[in-house]
Amino acid sequence: MLKLEAVSAGYGSAQVLRTVSFEAKAGEILCLVGRNGAGKTTTMKAIMGLLPEMKGKVVVDGTVLSDLPSHKVPFYGIGYVPQGRRLFGALTVAENLSVGCLTNDKDTTVLEEVLRVFPRLKERLAQRADTLSGGEQQMLAMGRAMCLRPKVLLLDEPTEGLQPSMVLTIRDAADLMRRRGVAVVLVEQRLDAITALADKVVMLENGQVRGKLSRAQLASENDRLCDLLGV
Repeated sequence: MLKLEAVSAGYGSAQVLRTVSFEAKAGEILCLVGRNGAGKTTTMKAIMGLLPEMKGKVVVDGTVLSDLPSHKVPFYGIGYVPQGRRLFGALTVAENLSVGCLTNDKDTTVLEEVLRVFPRLKERLAQRADTLSGGEQQMLAMGRAMCLRPKVLLLDEPTEGLQPSMVLTIRDAADLMRRRGVAVVLVEQRLDAITALADKVVMLENGQVRGKLSRAQLASENDRLCDLLGV
């Protein structure tokens, strides 16, 4: 289980997050929602240790991630698909996936499993990442994170700018990870994706948690969600 306990973080002296707390349990999708600038991406970076916490802590299964250097965080089962994908463009698909496998060098089956989820990547193994389409690059970014066999998977707007068929592929992959018992934290702006996937919703505004909704509450709080998303 991923747990944020009163996390405050920002960029230099500019504070963005203010005592953010929530839990993402194994086998559920938590959607982190809010307008642009609300602190969603900053929250993801804070979890990964890419931003130092000013206060509070991030804990996964009893391990305090916020005490670790950022390069150690993936070894504790945290997969991250950042906004913009951040692939190694000059490397091939196979080489990018091999980076994800570094924490599982004795597991020879994980790559096969990822290629079953994204068969198109199998056709592109020798192709440079920067020559893939946008949808294929997103598959690769997600596949690379899945190669860690994560306990927690962080997805920062993974369907942004994708055509409908690719959106469905990415959503199906997120749902698969949930069914495998992974805790998925999904930053999402599409209301249809939130209502289709979320087990619970954490609403951010100005770097603070303004509300938490269960799946059962989503329908009755639709207007509130629309207002928060600027729909």
